Amino acid sequence: MNCQERMKVTIIIPVYNISKYIERCIDSVIRQTYKGIECIIVDDASQDDSIIKCERIISSYKGPIKFSILHHSQNRGLSAARNTGTASASGDYLYYLDGDDELTPMCIETLITS
Repeated sequence: MNCQERMKVTIIIPVYNISKYIERCIDSVIRQTYKGIECIIVDDASQDDSIIKCERIISSYKGPIKFSILHHSQNRGLSAARNTGTASASGDYLYYLDGDDELTPMCIETLITS
């Protein structure tokens, strides 16, 4: 059994008014070469169309990554959004990714296999 069959990584992305960046962020998660990934997006009561963009990308995605979106009813801040994602995570490892950042395609694979 190789690492990709054993270890699951949860990527947690807090989202609050980052419409300009979120598509690139989600696309970078989709492009990961590692196969054991779940991605939890936490809507921290975003007031722009960030979550609509996330939902659109996820609805057309047909790959192995399991995406889910959790919602806060009011803005609680970055730490609270990360905590919400952490509480729902099922991965062996957690990776906190800011919604205005992106990953290189082999990022998670390199971390797991190094």
